[in-house]
Amino acid sequence: MSGRDVVFLVADGAMKQMLEGFFTRENFHLRLGCAPFDFDPSQDILVAPARDPGVYHMARDLLSPYESLYERAVVILDAAWEGSPGAEAIRTQITQSLTGVWAEFAVIVIEPELEAWIWQGSSPHVATAFKCPRDYRDLLRESGHWPDDALKPPDPKEALDYLRRRYRADKSNAAFRRLSSLISVKGCTDPAFNQLQSALRKWFSL
Repeated sequence: MSGRDVVFLVADGAMKQMLEGFFTRENFHLRLGCAPFDFDPSQDILVAPARDPGVYHMARDLLSPYESLYERAVVILDAAWEGSPGAEAIRTQITQSLTGVWAEFAVIVIEPELEAWIWQGSSPHVATAFKCPRDYRDLLRESGHWPDDALKPPDPKEALDYLRRRYRADKSNAAFRRLSSLISVKGCTDPAFNQLQSALRKWFSL
């Protein structure tokens, strides 16, 4: 088999920016613990036209034009969206649709949604990327969005939306790119991100 290393099908522009920011970092593969692989943001990321539901219902069709061009596929979408059947059902359906078509693929379902990947305690990178107050952790605690005993806000999207409404944090997708170009993934405990990391380590082993 020959072709480009991996195509990423994602649900929206924020996910695209998140991947671009990380995969265009110098020696990004070392941060993941894998060997280098080719990545070109202009051709290796496909954004679904109908967001999460579009990925859920049409992943195979959307990836079909790329079957002869790429060796592997990664599908990334949120678990939380209107009409969602839940993470397990999403994962099962997409996996079934790609089995026998792609020899190697991964289905990454983020619970509840992409914003779960941005929260890292009181990391100054969040404030830098989203242009919000550096004491955002305290502000979210005081507003009830981030309890003291929680590693992340229970509703990560609502927490970010609160900062955007109340403190005019950056509303653009570019903020996700800025953040992923800065943050460390060492010690990350998010199951979806760890699944992605494991797949890349398996495919591109050191």
